[in-house]
Amino acid sequence: MDQDSILISVLILLAGFISIELHVSTAMLEIIAGVVGSNVLNLHSFSWLDFLADFGLLGIMFLAGFEVDPKLLRSNLSRNLVIGTSSYIFPFLSIFAISFFVLKNSFETTLILSISLSTTSLALVYAVMRDRGIINTPYGQVMLGSALITDVLSVLSLTVLIGNYGLYTIIYGLVALLFMILSPKIGKIIFKRYKGSPAEIEIKFILLLLLIMPFFSKHVGISEAVFAFLLGILFSEMIEEDIAVQEKLRGIIFGFLAPAFFFKAGLLMKFSHLTQIGIYLIIILGFIAYLSKYIIVFITTRIYMNSHLASMNGLFCNFRLSFGVIAAIFGLNAGILTTELYTVVLTIILLASTISSIALKIIPHEIPETW
Repeated sequence: MDQDSILISVLILLAGFISIELHVSTAMLEIIAGVVGSNVLNLHSFSWLDFLADFGLLGIMFLAGFEVDPKLLRSNLSRNLVIGTSSYIFPFLSIFAISFFVLKNSFETTLILSISLSTTSLALVYAVMRDRGIINTPYGQVMLGSALITDVLSVLSLTVLIGNYGLYTIIYGLVALLFMILSPKIGKIIFKRYKGSPAEIEIKFILLLLLIMPFFSKHVGISEAVFAFLLGILFSEMIEEDIAVQEKLRGIIFGFLAPAFFFKAGLLMKFSHLTQIGIYLIIILGFIAYLSKYIIVFITTRIYMNSHLASMNGLFCNFRLSFGVIAAIFGLNAGILTTELYTVVLTIILLASTISSIALKIIPHEIPETW
């Protein structure tokens, strides 16, 4: 292992130590560690880090799905739809109007900016809610469910934008559906027969399923993160009965895979690409993106919960990361976004998540007893 790889490992470990000592989100500090690595230490990504980061996203989304109570998800469906849909559409239209009519960006550029800056990172929301201990509360499930709706709308928007559909898409879609149906059934047999085995067959089986997700994503045109989340929901009842598997999965994902994902997200930031115009764009678009999402989420959440929880959800929904980065990377690779605009988007995503993380640190940490 070369010097840079060791340095990356040390930075990730230091982020963990600091998060514990300062009682702040581990995920946010891992992102900041990546920013420091990229802009101060001039580190770059490696193939091993790319693999672990992609695997880490799938692991986080699987655990997020596992934490969702299917019964609560169904009973809270109308709330999730109202909050989650408005959380995506209102910021999308606000950013679209500013980018297209005021900043005079092209239609394609405006679409990519609107999609990437209207997202909510379900992976990061889950990680922060887990740190705060509200993931299993009834209102925590509503917040997680609404974040899921926003994430799915983001995925669908980009899928429609770049989709190239045909007969093979339908075939692979049906195969993916069959895979999602059969996996839990096969899993039940494996879990029952090999429970407690020193070969850790259950863990290997779940990790294998996650590795298959990108294959279906590539051919169906739906983010593998969504597949992983749905798979987590399907496996939730099965894994819930096996505490040992739960603990091992969380250890592997949050101790090894997830840090790589969050670190790489920060590593993508290159402030050297920013000009004065780029800084102005960060201020304008960042302000519109953050405020529009916070206001609409506060208003819609307040219909169902008290003002403290509505404010908290407004901050949670402003965590932008995984799919915002994915949309921005697509825009960059397709020539729709310039390197500077790409850096602008990533900077806004990081700043929004940082502001929310700091604000959540300041507001009361107690878990409310009532909605």
